[in-house]
Amino acid sequence: MTDEGDGRKATPRWFIISTIVIAVLVVASGAFVATLVSGSADEAAPPPKPQPAAPDRPLPENQPSAVRAGPNPTSCEQIYSDEMYGYLTDTGMPLNDASVDDNVGSRDDDLAAVITGAEHLDCSWGFAGDYGLTTSVTRLDADTMQAVRDRMTELGYNCEDEDGGTRCLTAATEAGNRYGESHFLRDGLWLGTAWVNFAPDDYTPDIVHTLWPDTADAA
Repeated sequence: MTDEGDGRKATPRWFIISTIVIAVLVVASGAFVATLVSGSADEAAPPPKPQPAAPDRPLPENQPSAVRAGPNPTSCEQIYSDEMYGYLTDTGMPLNDASVDDNVGSRDDDLAAVITGAEHLDCSWGFAGDYGLTTSVTRLDADTMQAVRDRMTELGYNCEDEDGGTRCLTAATEAGNRYGESHFLRDGLWLGTAWVNFAPDDYTPDIVHTLWPDTADAA
């Protein structure tokens, strides 16, 4: 009787203990799985990239363009006075006709190569042939400007200081045609004009006085 009663009392006690043990194992298993999942996620995710330090003074969004010294004409109309431009158009000769696309402001191969290899504006009046002129407005650095000046001296051009720059002239007759060149160098600009049988009076001075108004005031 005693053994059977003790057995009946022991059964609930073991049941409770077993339940507690199972619960502990379930909790421990869940924690272990969570640890594995967390570890896998940490290994899969790349490490965060370091953020660059913000500059003490932010850079401006719009940087201003470099200011060029001297005049900067972008069209042929801008290099002449109204009077000279009117005279040239009244001659009936076209401005920048396609037949003279290859003409530049010098007949010398070396000087012509400098013009074509640099930033320049060509303004030609006339057709291909033995009548007309071409002016090239060329922007040069100081060293190239000096090399151009030296080349003109080598060629025997007549060069003098004038209007705050240097003016160089040459002219000759060949096969019954009168050829010549007129050049002006100042402030990084070279005004080179090559002409044949057509050399309007004060042509280069008009361009100089238009681009540098201070020279017109002094004239």
